[in-house]
Amino acid sequence: MRTLARFVSRTVLRLALLAALIVAAFVALIGVVDALPAPGDLWARAASAAAPSRPSGDSTPAVVTRVIDGDTITVSTDTDPALTVRLLGIDTPEVRKPDTPVQPCGPQASDRTRALATPGTAVRLEYDTTQDHTDRYGRTLAYVWIGGAMLNYTLVAEGWARTYVYNHRPGRHADALADAQRDAQAARAGVWGECPR
Repeated sequence: MRTLARFVSRTVLRLALLAALIVAAFVALIGVVDALPAPGDLWARAASAAAPSRPSGDSTPAVVTRVIDGDTITVSTDTDPALTVRLLGIDTPEVRKPDTPVQPCGPQASDRTRALATPGTAVRLEYDTTQDHTDRYGRTLAYVWIGGAMLNYTLVAEGWARTYVYNHRPGRHADALADAQRDAQAARAGVWGECPR
């Protein structure tokens, strides 16, 4: 009887020790798993295109003369003192479209463009050979560079613009713009968050 009692007590002790080890391992594993990035985050990081750092094609020097709204500015070039430029690959909420009410975040997007591209700012216009040179309103379509930063990209990255692909023909910077938009959406920045009406 004593042998059986000793056997049972040792077995219970061993089972209790094994259960404690399993619980400790489970708790440690949960801590490790929680510290790991989500699979979607890993994919996004692996697939992420780098932010453009300089014009990738021919570019034209210009000086900003006016900001019309979030995605349209007027510049002065050597050949045209009042060239209207529509920022290529993006769209901001409307503030000046006829018969259209001011859209949420429209004033904020326009203000951000005004802050980044104040009159007198030197810029470079990058044209995209995969896109039309002008839109149906006669505006020049271009990526606008201020120093080493693309204005189009900055507005999308900060959440003040959405990517825009015209006629199912993505431009040369479409991947970088799409990555910037995904990051802005995840951060609920600008138009992806809440804007006062």
